[in-house]
Amino acid sequence: MECHDNVPEDLENKLHGGKATSPGQSYENCLDCHNPHQIISAGGGTETVDFQKPLDQQCGVCHEQQTKLPVFSEEDETCLTCHRSMVAGDPDMAEKISQQCLHCHANSGTESQKITGKIMPLVAPEQYRGTPHSGLACTECHLQAAAFQHGSQERVNCRQCHLPHNEAIAHDAHATVGCQACHLQGVEPVRETANGRILWKRERHLSEPLNIHEMIIPEGETACRRCHTSGNSVGASAMLLPPKSVLCMPCHTATLSFGDTITVVSLIIFCMGLGMSLLLIFSVYSGRKKQTRLTSASGSETERSTNPRRWNKVRIAHEMVLNVLFQKRLFEHSPRRWFIHGLLFFPMALRFLWGIVALSGSLWGKQWPWVWQMIDKNSGATALFFDLTGVMIISGVLLALSRYLLERPHGIAGLPRRSYLALVLLGGIVLTGFVLEGMRIAMTGAGGSAAYAFVGFAISKLFPHSEALRDVYGYGWYVHAVLTGAFIVFLPFSRLLHIILSPVVLALNAVTRHE
Repeated sequence: MECHDNVPEDLENKLHGGKATSPGQSYENCLDCHNPHQIISAGGGTETVDFQKPLDQQCGVCHEQQTKLPVFSEEDETCLTCHRSMVAGDPDMAEKISQQCLHCHANSGTESQKITGKIMPLVAPEQYRGTPHSGLACTECHLQAAAFQHGSQERVNCRQCHLPHNEAIAHDAHATVGCQACHLQGVEPVRETANGRILWKRERHLSEPLNIHEMIIPEGETACRRCHTSGNSVGASAMLLPPKSVLCMPCHTATLSFGDTITVVSLIIFCMGLGMSLLLIFSVYSGRKKQTRLTSASGSETERSTNPRRWNKVRIAHEMVLNVLFQKRLFEHSPRRWFIHGLLFFPMALRFLWGIVALSGSLWGKQWPWVWQMIDKNSGATALFFDLTGVMIISGVLLALSRYLLERPHGIAGLPRRSYLALVLLGGIVLTGFVLEGMRIAMTGAGGSAAYAFVGFAISKLFPHSEALRDVYGYGWYVHAVLTGAFIVFLPFSRLLHIILSPVVLALNAVTRHE
């Protein structure tokens, strides 16, 4: 009242804050309604005191500078029996803070605990002391616990102390899943409508002790089945799917895994076919080399002395950049074919580079936020990038197929023929990928920046938001994976082998300098 000297007079006139007082409302204790550390501006808004600012700009508005604490009332001294015991640097600080919190939040049966138990579940001290974080002060995780009116606590963010899992464990589909949804005992995962994040809830009677502090490391499928069940409410596939393996790395942020059947079988057949092709090429090359030696037996010493073989790093780099990366020779033969080929090659090369950077960042730079934005398929830049490159690949496939159907096919000397089965497989991979993206967006209800995935977002509008979609998603995923495996298997048995051999041949040609 020393500052707000108009309040008593207003109350006598049945006014408070410019409004009529409410019948039955007590106005004797200001702190029943007002937070003393909120500044009410002339416009009616409030501003919480920022203790990072100089004291004379905040506290000094109301308080004079003090060199020691004032004498406390008898009621205040009761509070300070606990609060005065907190001294910076005390080795028993964590235990004292926990005891203070448990004074109200334990289920031991005191009067204050009974009152707290009517509002929220209580903690069982014996269970809590066996949890991994029991040695920490409660305020280490519950940052607002020591604040005035701490009832409205924000959810604990584990990443205050812990770095997120790398991509090999979490995978891109779990970029928006909160740690507690997997690691807490006795909770149920829930999806936030506003941002699509997977958090948790606990539906148990308030009279039961709270044991959500028990953090576990999930083993096997136990934790996965919290979300991945038929009829789940978080938009997850009912089928447990393997992580994206090395088979997916040309187009996705994938993991260095080989565990699923499709990857294992595809890579075995691919390696067998590649080995057979390289053996055939080596035998032909050896025969030609032997014939050349027999033909030029006389004077060969002079020829070898004037044509030394050496590693020319500059020339190798020149070949790799101009003829492998930018396809210079193909452009010189046919600019139109270079354009079509570029619509297929450049998006896949960029996707591969994106995936390698994101995977490497998740392994060695987990503290960098941009790494997780690159992994999160609902991030605006990531969603736009992958849909844009997917459209480029589809355009390249359609142009190549139309060129084959509408024009009379003819070969260009020195270049491999087109492989149309590979084009069909590649187009099928991208199309099923877009359909899966649309199904994922429809299942999860992802909004906001997910709309930057303009193709997948448009396709998602075609699907009903039903539980059946979660049951069939896994089958679509396996169709996409089988098409990818078939494409990889087809490479060494077709003229698409030049994808692998051309860089090798160009590098070997750059090794020898012809005078």
